[in-house]
Amino acid sequence: VQVNYTLNGNANTINTERAIATSGEIILLENNKLTLKNNKDNTIFVQITANGILPVGKEKTVQRGLKVIVDYKNRDGKIIDVSQLSQGTDFVAEVTVTNTSGSEVKDIALTGIFPSGWEVVNTRFTDFGSFKPNKVTHTDIRDDRVNFYFDLKPRESKTLTLLLNASYLGKYYLPGVQCEAMYDHDYFVRNQGKWVEVKK
Repeated sequence: VQVNYTLNGNANTINTERAIATSGEIILLENNKLTLKNNKDNTIFVQITANGILPVGKEKTVQRGLKVIVDYKNRDGKIIDVSQLSQGTDFVAEVTVTNTSGSEVKDIALTGIFPSGWEVVNTRFTDFGSFKPNKVTHTDIRDDRVNFYFDLKPRESKTLTLLLNASYLGKYYLPGVQCEAMYDHDYFVRNQGKWVEVKK
């Protein structure tokens, strides 16, 4: 790789015997101008990748090939509003993931991150009546999150349930649920988060 490039007036050169070269971090402006010159007779493929963290509550919702619906219910199965919960309330997060494509999707990872004022109750170690286990390939339960791994057939939906408890008083941020096919970027969904409060 032998390339000269100019980004927003700053000139740089990449010269390496390797097949892949990385220029490292670059500062992008609102309007950018990038000029490249290949100094060899080979074909060069250029990829610009940007990442960052959006402000709380301003996350971008994305839906590609998958759809996610999250309902919060009380122990009687009635939908509740979680924006304000009384301390000690047990409730259920019901997450339904749908494959909206006509193809089977394998190795899906669903990540639910919960506010620090809520606790995930591991029903494998507690008594919660008729709480049914989720039919997935693997479940990873942490203090503040749960990861599920599973496959979906074309147009198939899978509903996963989690027992939660509003444990600690205060105002917290509930991040959006994220679900993706780990080895296929055509399947990805993320919804937006919101503020919640645990009151006496």
